[in-house]
Amino acid sequence: MESESHDSPSIPNTSLAPTIKDASQLLEQHADVRDSVQQRGPSRGFAWFQLWAGLMTPIYIAVFLFAFSADAGTAGENNPGNFSQTSLLIVPILAFSALATGARERFGIRTALPRLIWIPLGVALLGMFVLSGLSVFDVLYPSWLIVLVALTVLIPLVAPAIVQLVRAPTPQNHAPTAYARLSRAVQITTAIMGAVAGLLVASGTNVIVSMLVMLAALAGIMLAFVLNESPWTLPRAGYEWGWIQWTAFALATSTLFLFAALNPLSVSVSPAVSVMSGIAVFAIMLVAAALPAPAIEEPVDATPLATEPAEVPAPAPDAS
Repeated sequence: MESESHDSPSIPNTSLAPTIKDASQLLEQHADVRDSVQQRGPSRGFAWFQLWAGLMTPIYIAVFLFAFSADAGTAGENNPGNFSQTSLLIVPILAFSALATGARERFGIRTALPRLIWIPLGVALLGMFVLSGLSVFDVLYPSWLIVLVALTVLIPLVAPAIVQLVRAPTPQNHAPTAYARLSRAVQITTAIMGAVAGLLVASGTNVIVSMLVMLAALAGIMLAFVLNESPWTLPRAGYEWGWIQWTAFALATSTLFLFAALNPLSVSVSPAVSVMSGIAVFAIMLVAAALPAPAIEEPVDATPLATEPAEVPAPAPDAS
């Protein structure tokens, strides 16, 4: 009588089954994914960005109202310097709005302003409109109204960012941050931004140069909103920028705002100082374009905890 051992089902190959070590690694990966998802909320980097964005708006409102206030003697006048002031203020705020779009995409967070913030923001915009109208008709008003309008929007925007910065979870791992060079397109875009900012500063009260530079900058910004998928746009630059590039942009914007406020203060800036300041702004942005930024973290693929059972080989055919 032949043995029927070869007809019995084969024993599953235990080498294909997950071991205790594999299961432990899967659990660790699951914990990393869970922690990553939990920290998808407001991170510290996003909180710092929100703080910077919250400071940008009230500072712009204050500088704008001061630069064109009737008390400063610039409103309602046919002064060639007013046009250069306009270019110094409009270009950076529009560029920032485009850069901020890409920065929010980097953090993977899309936030909407709470309804309670829309009320003071609307009041501040209404106050800005009224004071601008008074300046156009050369109606003097107290300077403290400019401060009041700026504070009306400063507190609602900055206070939540500070609270978010305090409550944001700190990274559990203290591994050094990985840095990577900006893409070639973003490097060139950053350098071009520095060149535009430098030309705006260096042109001073030259109406022709300021007009040409501002028109070229506005055309580039509008093109950035149209070609939002292109790597040569401002949103892409904001997506790749790190704290070094944002610091350089803050220095360039501060210089533009400073020069916009010098004319109302009756401070005469020599052409040599304007040119040197423009070169300095361009050099800062050029260095920032060459320096690396924190590497963009790719989303972690979740690994399922349950593994498929090991495939059981089919019984060997009966040779009898």
